[in-house]
Amino acid sequence: MRIGFFLRDLKVEGVQVVTLRLAETLTAMGHRCDLITLNSDQELLLPKNVQCHNMAIEKYIPYKDANKYTKYLLSFLNKIESDEPFRAVFSVHGETNDIISFINDKRFVHCIHNSDEHSYNNKGWVKKFKFKRKLKRKIKDKHVLCVSQGIRKFVKEHAASSYSSLSTIYNSFNIEKINRLAGSESVYPLPNDYIVFVGRLEKQKNLLLLLDVLSKMKSNIPLIIIGQGRLEEAIMKRARELGIQERVVIYPFCQNPYPIIKKAKILVLTSLHEGLPTVLIEALILGTPVLSTNCPTGPSEILVDDLKKYLVDSYDAEIIAKRVDDLLLDNINININININKEVIRNKFGSDSIGKEYISFIEGKGL
Repeated sequence: MRIGFFLRDLKVEGVQVVTLRLAETLTAMGHRCDLITLNSDQELLLPKNVQCHNMAIEKYIPYKDANKYTKYLLSFLNKIESDEPFRAVFSVHGETNDIISFINDKRFVHCIHNSDEHSYNNKGWVKKFKFKRKLKRKIKDKHVLCVSQGIRKFVKEHAASSYSSLSTIYNSFNIEKINRLAGSESVYPLPNDYIVFVGRLEKQKNLLLLLDVLSKMKSNIPLIIIGQGRLEEAIMKRARELGIQERVVIYPFCQNPYPIIKKAKILVLTSLHEGLPTVLIEALILGTPVLSTNCPTGPSEILVDDLKKYLVDSYDAEIIAKRVDDLLLDNINININININKEVIRNKFGSDSIGKEYISFIEGKGL
């Protein structure tokens, strides 16, 4: 069958990476996959036999203007579909979801990759009411697909009965490929010992807290940050204020971060909210110890059973710092626990399993 993915762009960011990974998996299963992007920003390499069609809309589209682009999208897709129609088109970004919300076509699936729970809980009652009204409008009569059970629960609580269906399928991971790529040399120079963060340098990731954690640790281990974003200057300014600038190194996103993750003593996340944080799963695949705040949503669905102890139910820098110090002293036991859980990770997030779930989703919904 032919399957489409509707994205904002192809930058090196979490949603784009997991979408291309899924397209690669489905193509290997014998299906035809196409990417449709709003703008031409492209940093990621396309998987083999996956074609990208760019709409050349080089500007941000606010929700109030999204309806203006529906005719263009449908006309654009009509040309692409001249030889074979799409069975389903998975829309994966906020801007793309805004556009498809005005299209009455069951083939367009509204995918949610990030949790709104944190921001919703910090709103007043008027803004909460407006948020729920807008969410219901966006997903009205749509098949909605969430990347975590936590997101699904939130949508069900605040937009029940507006959608056509509500499902969860986790992001997929090609475990063999990740392990193979981790055997390459790092593109960046690395110290012998370090902890690592991988992600966008945005408020959501709460990196200023991570710097506070670093400053309160007993260990003088450095922090390697792999990412780009608006807060890069603010992060380095805060590091200087804390007197830890010599221990903080920021490198831009790269195509293969896996050697860096694998060599790290610990991968740390202090996020305010997530969807399904892929770097946690990638670290577990590589046997790298992890520590994460128990934010909505995803970490508590990844770090289960023996791995629950690597969740932190606090945003207190001193508490997190002590947990990181303790993990650094307990590296051998951590690796034993992670090795035990690798098969669980494979069954839950492996690309073959997730690919089959997507095909079952398409067929089960009659798309």
